[in-house]
Amino acid sequence: MLVGIVAGNYLNISIAMSWMLLGISFSILLVVYFISKRLFNPKFYFAFATFLMFLTIGISRFNFSKENLRNNHYTHFLKQKNTLVVAINKVLKPSKNYQKYAAEILQINKQSSFGKVLLNVKKDSLKKSLQVGQFIFTDADLTNIEAAKNPFQFDYKEYLEKKQIYKQIYTDTKNIILLPKRRHSLKSVAARVRLRVIKNLEKKGLNGNELAVVKALLLGERTEITSNLRQNYAAAGAMHILAISGLHIGIIMLLISYVLKPLELFKKGKILKLILIVLFLWLYAILAGLSPSVVRATTMFTAISFGLFLNRKTELINVLALSAIILLLINPFYIFDVGFKMSYLAVLAIVLIQPKIAGLWQPKLKFIHYFWQLISVSAAAQIGVLPLSLYYFHQFPGLFFLTNIIIIPFLGIVLGLGLLLILFAYFNELPNIFVAVYQYIIYNLNQFITWIAHQESFLFRNISFSLALLLISYLVILAIYNWSNKQSFKRTIIVCLTILVLQSVIFYEKYHTNKTNEFIVFNTYKKPLITLKKGANLHIISTNDSLNDYTLTAYKIGAQIHKTKSYKKPLNLFLINNKRVLIIDKVGIYKPLLKVDIVVLTQSPKINLERLIQQLKPKEIIADGSNYSSFIKQWQNTCNKAHLKFYNTNKKGAFIYKF
Repeated sequence: MLVGIVAGNYLNISIAMSWMLLGISFSILLVVYFISKRLFNPKFYFAFATFLMFLTIGISRFNFSKENLRNNHYTHFLKQKNTLVVAINKVLKPSKNYQKYAAEILQINKQSSFGKVLLNVKKDSLKKSLQVGQFIFTDADLTNIEAAKNPFQFDYKEYLEKKQIYKQIYTDTKNIILLPKRRHSLKSVAARVRLRVIKNLEKKGLNGNELAVVKALLLGERTEITSNLRQNYAAAGAMHILAISGLHIGIIMLLISYVLKPLELFKKGKILKLILIVLFLWLYAILAGLSPSVVRATTMFTAISFGLFLNRKTELINVLALSAIILLLINPFYIFDVGFKMSYLAVLAIVLIQPKIAGLWQPKLKFIHYFWQLISVSAAAQIGVLPLSLYYFHQFPGLFFLTNIIIIPFLGIVLGLGLLLILFAYFNELPNIFVAVYQYIIYNLNQFITWIAHQESFLFRNISFSLALLLISYLVILAIYNWSNKQSFKRTIIVCLTILVLQSVIFYEKYHTNKTNEFIVFNTYKKPLITLKKGANLHIISTNDSLNDYTLTAYKIGAQIHKTKSYKKPLNLFLINNKRVLIIDKVGIYKPLLKVDIVVLTQSPKINLERLIQQLKPKEIIADGSNYSSFIKQWQNTCNKAHLKFYNTNKKGAFIYKF
């Protein structure tokens, strides 16, 4: 089914074709089932037919879930000017100039419709921010979301499309009319509860980073986490603390299980305990806003609760898989969520690998045994998510053991006290001493995380890790786990082969990097970024200010750059593969008698392009994103008249010349 969902993402299959595939695969399964039922020793046909059925379920479920394929999606009613009725679904982390919201269009041009959008409202200190459940009316333009325009850059458009957000709105409070009608749902009720709790916490003096962490840790709101604090938690290997995930839900499940343990003394007490655990977990999930990560974790631990109730390891693995199937049937787009993959891989690794690690040593002292169990759990989870973490985040916190050993034992206390804090805050019955103690605990947590994050020698950053390495790394882990269950010659050979394949991929990627040379004009807005890659070495042709640019960092990681060289004075004229390249910046100075192949225009130089073309006879002209759009338009027209190639990085993305 997973393969089917991924295949559905790349195959352009209609809804009608999806139904036909489902019908064919189901018919094949029925026929093969009745044939196999009559055979004493059934062949592999039934297994193959079952796999085919689930493959088509994955493909079809993905297509059925694509909202923009439905007839009443707002993208089918777009005009040059639109009037919209929009409902606020979620408050997002604001940018420098805009408040951001995940919203849903309910009506477009008086036509009932649906579909998600990203709403950007210009910040206005005199206005309150919009709340979940509010309805607004606006005639602001629906605009496209820009795709990544530079190599190895994070593609925000693709990220939002996986959340079924295809358009965005930029507006201000003057162009918004608040409607009296509100959407009453579990999310809106939970949002009002959270708002009341937060206001009462603020009244009691909880503020700053402590309040931001409390909101993230207990209520699932990370909008006020500062970039510095976020980076510190990431560097310390503790980002899972700031997001309500499987760790939080698991600890809460254990706390509830401990409190309800006396129920086991009664007849049917275990069943009642299970029902209450599941009920409390989902009540907390509603309070935390039913975000995808919370729903995912709660579904997972609901399944684990049943597995523990059945008290069988095999059942625990099966119900874990069942919870994943249920989630993907509800929303197949979860498979593209990094958190989904990391959560399930971490829990699966804890269930399968942790007993292997713990069995390597059996300490006699209970105190040492307890910390050895913590280390084994942390190590197993890290093994499960390490390749994925390297692929997406390109860093490895070397002190994650220390972070988890110190924080996790106390996290149960922090969460337990936090749940009491929420309860007291909601009823406005918070004792000042309780708030002061809890604030002190969170303050020291932040201080410890900051100290860990500043141990730079233990943090490995900017690690290049390709998709091929990701897949083969998991094959190696799977082969070693299989070998640990039963050592045999055949399994040893498989482990050796997977390691050999991993080494081969590493050597090939290094060879490919050393062989590839590229001249790149990046699409940057504030300053030009022009580079020349020769193997694993990168020459920065533009200004030194670009050295710390996020765009450049992403390229260096993706292209496996080992050394970077910059020039004190920007190069204006240089030779690439027998081609002369001239860069003209805002000064607009060049030698008119020189003949060149490529001209790069940056920072809006005030030049006569027709005269330049006559004098230099270039074969191609490139304009990067640092130029005024009006200048680019004029240059485009001039090049069209001269039948000359013109490359606009604003439209086409970075210019890449490989040689």
